[in-house]
Amino acid sequence: MDHGRLRQGKEDWQMELHFHHVGMACRKIAAELPELATTGYSPERPLFDDPIQQVRIQFVSGGGPRLELIEPASAQSPVVGILKRGSKFYHLAYEVARFDDAIAYFRERQYLPVSSPAPAVAFDMRRIVFLASATLTLIELIEAKA
Repeated sequence: MDHGRLRQGKEDWQMELHFHHVGMACRKIAAELPELATTGYSPERPLFDDPIQQVRIQFVSGGGPRLELIEPASAQSPVVGILKRGSKFYHLAYEVARFDDAIAYFRERQYLPVSSPAPAVAFDMRRIVFLASATLTLIELIEAKA
């Protein structure tokens, strides 16, 4: 990878990945905020719900990369399973201009979708998708603003 650029095989097509955040699963976001404040993190905007993803979200920034704190909003939330496995930091997120091409790029490299592309409240209803590698690295692709 060269400064966020990935080259697809022998073709001249290039995809630019722009780091956006690290996702952090939380049982309760409110319980995490005081600890994160000790390392300089503070909320970027108020906590909000995403009924499509069945989560509550709080973005924080400060002493390191932007974090997306994610709390399950229901027992059916995909975050429930992540918390059962004891995970906390569980995905890396990137904005991509050519969303569908980026999905194809990762699929060709054996990343499997773990969700279907769907709109997300966190990103003004732009589409997101989660893909997992063979070693279970989870990435989130976020459709860039037009």
